[in-house]
Amino acid sequence: MIRPSPELILTQKREALGWSKTDLARRAGMQPSRVGQIENGRAVPPRDSVELMRLAVQLGFTGPPADLLRPVEEPVVATRA
Repeated sequence: MIRPSPELILTQKREALGWSKTDLARRAGMQPSRVGQIENGRAVPPRDSVELMRLAVQLGFTGPPADLLRPVEEPVVATRA
């Protein structure tokens, strides 16, 4: 069984590169607070926005930019009772 994690693919990709929100924001030409708002779900850019495209390019993300807003899915390990 797979359950969604609250972490977004965007956050996972950024952290995998060792970048802070400020690092990503500078590279994408955005304000760091905007990256934080997107990662925390307080702002949801349109699926076809230039913002998401910039983030995807900077992160080297090859899927549809809107997929950056999807939650990371982690396998649930079943344990015996």
